[in-house]
Amino acid sequence: MMIRHVPVAAASRGDLVFVLATEEQSLECAPALAAAVEAAHATGDQKLTFRSASVFHQPAKQACKRLGFVGLGPVAKVDTERLRRAAAVAQAKAAEVGVAAFALQIGAASLGEVTPEAAGMAIAEGLALGAYRYQPPSKERSKEGKATACQVALHGGNKAAEAAFANGLHLGQIAAAATVFARDLENQPSNLCTPTALAKAAQRLAGGRIRCKVLDSAAMQKLGMGALLGVAAGSSQPPKFIVLEYRVPKAKTNVCVVGKGLTFDTGGISIKPAAKMDEMRYDMCGAGAVLGFFHALKHGGLGKHAPKHNLIGLIAATENAIGPSAQKPGDVVTAMDGHTIEVLNTDAEGRLVLADAICYGKKFYAPKQIVDLATLTGAVVTALGHEMAGIMGNDQKVLDALIAAGKQADEPLWQLPLWDCHKEQMKSKFADLGNINGGQYGNGSTAGGAFLSYFVGDTPWAHLDIAGAAYGGIAKDYYKGGAAGTAVRTLLHWARSL
Repeated sequence: MMIRHVPVAAASRGDLVFVLATEEQSLECAPALAAAVEAAHATGDQKLTFRSASVFHQPAKQACKRLGFVGLGPVAKVDTERLRRAAAVAQAKAAEVGVAAFALQIGAASLGEVTPEAAGMAIAEGLALGAYRYQPPSKERSKEGKATACQVALHGGNKAAEAAFANGLHLGQIAAAATVFARDLENQPSNLCTPTALAKAAQRLAGGRIRCKVLDSAAMQKLGMGALLGVAAGSSQPPKFIVLEYRVPKAKTNVCVVGKGLTFDTGGISIKPAAKMDEMRYDMCGAGAVLGFFHALKHGGLGKHAPKHNLIGLIAATENAIGPSAQKPGDVVTAMDGHTIEVLNTDAEGRLVLADAICYGKKFYAPKQIVDLATLTGAVVTALGHEMAGIMGNDQKVLDALIAAGKQADEPLWQLPLWDCHKEQMKSKFADLGNINGGQYGNGSTAGGAFLSYFVGDTPWAHLDIAGAAYGGIAKDYYKGGAAGTAVRTLLHWARSL
């Protein structure tokens, strides 16, 4: 999606011009559109309830051929999510009309309490994410989409507001492109999106401030990454450990962002039910979030902000398959830091690969913070559904910063408890730890976090269980189905706070 910030005069002409308007600001528009807006309003067909869309054909003498409206509802209810969804509605309506390009205007008074920069970001994200369609492998060549270019203008604001709005549009485009990058990886079938393919995608991000290296099985064996290699043992696909570094000038400390990269998860010998097992292509959405985050970093997603720390991305990529060498329930593996782990359930594999990734980060980067993202447990879906992710950890400041970032991105995070009693449940009679707690305890999502806490130690840390939010949510204009690209935008807001 090509999005350009233009003066209001330029956004007042063309095949189709949309105005995003609240119920109170129905006639607020650029001067060039005033007569057309007044005429549309006089018909009584100009509906401005939230997400309502209408299009009016204009006389030949008008600057635009069609004038459209998308409602925001009452100005008191306008927020970034409404702006994002309304922009996506406008894009969908423009595609339905069949135009290649369209224009979009919004008045400063229609922003309500939303800042111009946040409004620009939300509108750009809505336009680009609303236009997204996964292109599956097909005999037929995909047709080019409609309404893939948009000129956007804010009218009625001062110069500072217009500058902030333009900057928001710019940052929103970067965030949306990164989310699309993640969605494309996450939606691919596992025979195409292999651990090797993920590693190649990471390597293509290298350049400028970003460095990338990929460890193979031999390198992982040398480091003692027995937990990750145990999961990989059943697959013919070689595992990859991906390291991405975003170097910040003068920064001497590091922050690690860790992603679970299970490109397919059969459950191993503790096999999953056949129904919907195809959805286990999405078990690498934690890795997708990290790769999307670095895609945004590569393209200037932090704007003028320079973090105080280098940003390190770590991805443990493998399949969890069934083969002659697959690990068995009851096997004991040794993680990179020496912890022994009894594999009580081979379907609790994500925490095993994350354990070694966290150990690697601690050993080589001594991070000030660790954030991990994983489609870790079905239990978090039971607890929270698909409209939010769970978060837990050992440092409230880190948790609060991520929760605030999720609120800015409209990707809500709900904090779950992580207490000493949960950590006690993870101890094993036959090793230091078991990879699941007993069924009598429940708290399956917290158990995953409790297991990881042993490898994090005292390092400030947050664990995001995105199993529900990563896919399967309710369609909402800028998300139609499949992978959501969850947490890319949250990570960007969080990084700007570092």
